[in-house]
Amino acid sequence: MKQRLHELATTIALRHNLPPALVCAMITVESGWDATACRLEPHYRYLWDVRSNAPFRRITAAESASETAPPDFPAPAGVGRHTEWQHQQTSFGLLQIMGAVARERGCTAPFLTTLCEPEIGLEYGCRHLAHYAFACRYLERFGWAGVCRAYNGGPYAAVHNTNPEYPQKVLAALSGQWPQS
Repeated sequence: MKQRLHELATTIALRHNLPPALVCAMITVESGWDATACRLEPHYRYLWDVRSNAPFRRITAAESASETAPPDFPAPAGVGRHTEWQHQQTSFGLLQIMGAVARERGCTAPFLTTLCEPEIGLEYGCRHLAHYAFACRYLERFGWAGVCRAYNGGPYAAVHNTNPEYPQKVLAALSGQWPQS
């Protein structure tokens, strides 16, 4: 099974011009190669408006403390807003891609649990990683360590190095050597 997942990760990484070794190292760190891994992160507040295809409005303090979605939080047809709210705050699959981030990167599946399907989760995780590496030019500016910081903690983390432990874990999974750019 792991060999098949490794081959799939390699194929999808190459499709996005990413080093397969980096993607595989991130999988090791993020999920330990468990495609069904998921983690609710209830304090995650970057949410996606599926109707306007843009970031959802700023969350109030009361909404942040609540376990239920605000009345105006949109969900795909056939999905309850509370389910979408929870799923956007959950990381899924091999690369532990956040549901809201997968929506931002184009995931239109009604239920975000589909991100636990290896091919789907890897696709959106690699899209997100490639976005930071190439569209944001973080690879050029900060190297793979900065790209990893952004993947794990967002753009602020890449620029201000607020999560230096994450790239160190990935680097250890790479046996101490970043891929050539």
